[in-house]
Amino acid sequence: MIQFDEKSHTYTLDGVELPSVTHICRFLAYDYKSDKPWLAETAARRGTAVHEACALIDYGETPEETPEIAGYLKAYRRFLKDYRPDWELIEHPMGNLEFGYAGTLDRYGTLYDGRSCILDIKTGQLHGPSLRAQLTAYQELMPPWHSTPDYLYALKLSKDGTYELTEVRYDLELLKICLFMNQAVERKNHA
Repeated sequence: MIQFDEKSHTYTLDGVELPSVTHICRFLAYDYKSDKPWLAETAARRGTAVHEACALIDYGETPEETPEIAGYLKAYRRFLKDYRPDWELIEHPMGNLEFGYAGTLDRYGTLYDGRSCILDIKTGQLHGPSLRAQLTAYQELMPPWHSTPDYLYALKLSKDGTYELTEVRYDLELLKICLFMNQAVERKNHA
């Protein structure tokens, strides 16, 4: 069973530490080598707070709504009202030794019209290549007892209370490139 250590943000499966999907896809990230790392840290903290609050909403609880995240939660509630999802997996850690990576899937389930999907919640800019690799990685990690999703989506929540649901294309070749680059960097670092 996959173990996730929140403090160190590491995944372990059968005693083997696995890199995260985010780490593997870092080469495609917009702010990979940012000259303003404090902005990325602020965005990451906000994203984490929004993810945690959205999970509480999905579990029927009432999250603490700070002014910093209130608009994002309003946007998420609008999405829930419009699409009425039936989530089967919420913030679900997954990993595979054969694939050599792990990650936490935001959402997997069915929308009101019967579309099954993997959905990733975003609070910042959407970057196509990074999203394609990330959501493809999650689809590849899906447990075999769940059907392959019909769609991959990024749900961008905005501070002003609006949202944007964007379909993301499955891109196994791009994921393989990220895995290759990650392995090459790891070999270089351990040489």
